[in-house]
Amino acid sequence: MKKLILLACLFVTPLHAALFEDTDARKKLQEMQLKETELETRIINLEAVIKSGSLNDMLNQIELLKQDVSKLRGDMETLRHLNATVEQRQKDLYQDLDGRLRRIEEKSVGSNAPTPNKVAEIPATPEVKAPSDQEFYDQASALLDSMKNKEAFQAFTDFIKQFPNSTLLPDAKYSLANAQFNLKNYKATIGTYQKLLDQHPDFEKNPEALLGLANAQIQLALIPEAKKSLKDLIKKYPKSDVIQNALKRLKVLESIKP
Repeated sequence: MKKLILLACLFVTPLHAALFEDTDARKKLQEMQLKETELETRIINLEAVIKSGSLNDMLNQIELLKQDVSKLRGDMETLRHLNATVEQRQKDLYQDLDGRLRRIEEKSVGSNAPTPNKVAEIPATPEVKAPSDQEFYDQASALLDSMKNKEAFQAFTDFIKQFPNSTLLPDAKYSLANAQFNLKNYKATIGTYQKLLDQHPDFEKNPEALLGLANAQIQLALIPEAKKSLKDLIKKYPKSDVIQNALKRLKVLESIKP
């Protein structure tokens, strides 16, 4: 009897181990099947994204932004070179003018020396003539062209105060907004452009003003307002020279999802 029990135990133990190993293998197989199903789902989703063309649109938009950045960098480099050239010319002109004035003063002192017993004549004080609005505007524009934005900002501000009835007033406001933008004072830029558009609706540079307004709004992440400015520009001035830039910027803004 004992022998029979021992034999039964010998057969039962391997059978139990085999059943345990089979259950474990099935669990692992189920886990692998689940992972395979997840991978297939991810592959299907990726294929759907690629077929929809969304990825290509995003790449195209990124490429357009890269082109705009490259163009802006080129423009900035050109302006830096122009600024350096203008400053050097101003220095050369100043030195030449200073030398001429010194020579004239030396000759004048030598020829006008008072003789004994003769009272030297006192020259009349020349009348100082205030610059005209055109001269004032040209001086302020030269500062802006030389990228002296702080000085240009002050000059155009003074022009607007001193010549409120000048025909150059819209140009001065437009240039003032450009100086503010260069100084990264985007909130003030928006206000100046908006006044220009409201107070001078027939100004010839209003298309450029609308584009500048949109650019300032973009800098402050005012995307809906920037879209409206660009749409107004496209609607009111479809033949403007800046229409292509407006269309590109609007396309990029439209592609941004809130």
